[in-house]
Amino acid sequence: MLRLSLCAAILIFQFSTLNCNAQTKLSLDQAIRHAQDSTIIAFQSQHEYNYYQLHYDEFMALRKPQLNLRVAPNYYRLVSDLSRDYVYLRNYDNLSAAASVTLSQKMLNWGGEAYVGTQAIWTEYFKSDKDYARQFMAAPILVGYRQTLLGYNPYRWEKAVEDQRLKAARQQHQYDMNTIAEEVTRRFFRLVCAQGQADMYRRNLQAADTLYAIAREKASIVMVTMAELRSLELQRVNAANALSMAQTAEEEARTRLASFLRLDGDSLSLSMRLQFPQEPKTISLTAAEAIDLALANSPAYQHQIATLTESRQQEQKAQKEKGVNVSLDVNVGMQQVDNVIGRAYRDQRLYALGAVTLSVPLMDHGAAKNRHAAAQAWVEREERTLNEAERSLREDVTSTLHNINTYRQLLERTTQAMTMADEVFEMNAENYANGLCDINTYTLAQNRRDEAYNQYLSALEKYWATYYHLLTLTGTN
Repeated sequence: MLRLSLCAAILIFQFSTLNCNAQTKLSLDQAIRHAQDSTIIAFQSQHEYNYYQLHYDEFMALRKPQLNLRVAPNYYRLVSDLSRDYVYLRNYDNLSAAASVTLSQKMLNWGGEAYVGTQAIWTEYFKSDKDYARQFMAAPILVGYRQTLLGYNPYRWEKAVEDQRLKAARQQHQYDMNTIAEEVTRRFFRLVCAQGQADMYRRNLQAADTLYAIAREKASIVMVTMAELRSLELQRVNAANALSMAQTAEEEARTRLASFLRLDGDSLSLSMRLQFPQEPKTISLTAAEAIDLALANSPAYQHQIATLTESRQQEQKAQKEKGVNVSLDVNVGMQQVDNVIGRAYRDQRLYALGAVTLSVPLMDHGAAKNRHAAAQAWVEREERTLNEAERSLREDVTSTLHNINTYRQLLERTTQAMTMADEVFEMNAENYANGLCDINTYTLAQNRRDEAYNQYLSALEKYWATYYHLLTLTGTN
């Protein structure tokens, strides 16, 4: 009778497991996809990436030819000193309007801007009886080129910075998605472990209840000592307390997972079982390959490259400004001025305007020199920051690869240990039922089985958390 009751208690858990398998399941992949579609972090990451993409599209659009219409009305009133007789100073009102249409193109290889356009200006002098009371200036066509600082091309630097920032934003979005998967994995396997421990303690309580009930019947006919009966009673109480704490931990883990997935309590119910890949996935990356992938996919590293590029741009600009600054603005075209608009467009004259500005800091008390030195110091600072980011990333990748191999081996060993512990427990349970061992031997076998199962759950959680952390670092799926 004892043997049958004990075997029935051992098999109860297996039947309950079959029942759970028939219930609703939530796989790890389903949880990750749901989190990447619904969490606040995913929405924020997507909008942030859209912002950088639209900003980059705007930047690229401004590098194409630009056609602009500009209309500038202007009014001013000149009031002279009436007590003084100056012929050239009169009281009059001036109203003017200028309209221009300009097609401009940034010269990406030179660093300046070329433009072609047309312009017309109307000027009206009120309170004036002279012939020049009204004037029209017409320039049907003009062609020009301007550059603020010769020898310095900001467009190349801007393109390099914007390309790098867009790449960093793209990697940041992928990194955020992988981070979500990593967090889901941690919460998912925390619940897996909590469910496994609750099932284990539930099985222990069932076995303890069965043994205690049988022992009480035996005690009535003096087949069980009082010490053994009290030991079984203590084992039953401990199993009940352990189950209660395990159920509390399971409910907390379920709540945390449901909260992150933005599910209500009914969606992730007590009856739902979690499903995950039973076999560890194979990692075929070498350390060098993983480090290269991590450097190419780390958003922090890519952002630092963009920051370093921008600091080098400022250093070159400060170097050019330290010496002779030369700016250029030249244009040629056709132009005429007349008090009749029709004649302003006839009898056009060719004109050429050129402005070359030289600026030499003869005495600036070292401002330009110090500005260049500060820019150089900042470049060195950003280079060291980039080197430190690379070192930290290499260390993280190397450590993660080592840990994942260690946890994979540990998971295989704990799986074997769990199988052996089950076999040893069943043998000791049968021996105890046949009177071949005492309660202490049976309890020791049960404790060893529980310890093996806990070690298996711990190795399982650590392996999958490390695996998804490696995916986050390398940007792989």
